[in-house]
Amino acid sequence: MSEFFPDKFTPLERTIVGEAAALLALLGDRTLSVGQLYGEHRQAATASTYDGFVTALTFLYGAGALDYDDQMVRVA
Repeated sequence: MSEFFPDKFTPLERTIVGEAAALLALLGDRTLSVGQLYGEHRQAATASTYDGFVTALTFLYGAGALDYDDQMVRVA
């Protein structure tokens, strides 16, 4: 996954923005460790790679959408 935004060749779910939206939906009101979040995300999005997951997680944290404390993440 190298695309940030969808285009006519790349569907939303295979982009960083789409993967970030899936992570936010998966987290909801819960607080999870990064490993737990990756495990659940991997079950839901089987085509996702670890690089895409980390990039989406970094994007969300940089945008201020996630809080990270003591190895746990939650929606800000």
